[in-house]
Amino acid sequence: MANYYILGEDSTLKSHDNILVAIIDGENVETVEVFYQTLAKALYFPDYFNHNMDSFDELINDLDWLDQNDIRIVFKNYDDFLSEENDEIREIILTVLDDAAEEWKRNDNTKVLNIYIEPSELAEDDLETLGISYEN
Repeated sequence: MANYYILGEDSTLKSHDNILVAIIDGENVETVEVFYQTLAKALYFPDYFNHNMDSFDELINDLDWLDQNDIRIVFKNYDDFLSEENDEIREIILTVLDDAAEEWKRNDNTKVLNIYIEPSELAEDDLETLGISYEN
């Protein structure tokens, strides 16, 4: 089962009860540092988050501090996401998120992590290049 989903044109996701939705808007997230800040705020990362890839990888695989069990990361305006970085950074982040979602499934934990992307040819190209499956 895929961890990534391409949203329909009119789809919206909102946090409620046991679901936490973290919005990453590419128009405002053009650097990896802003990505770390945005995700840390949206997912309530602990103060010890170091704003680097290793710390991001560690915390996205933890999430024990969250009461919600259904975690959904939503990318809006994906074509602008990390536009000031090289493509490799964006690809690493997509891979880390996919690996984390798979790890949550393997551990049979109570948390579920899924990633949603508003329609974007670039997103589909990135996922296909990385061999990451997704559903429309």
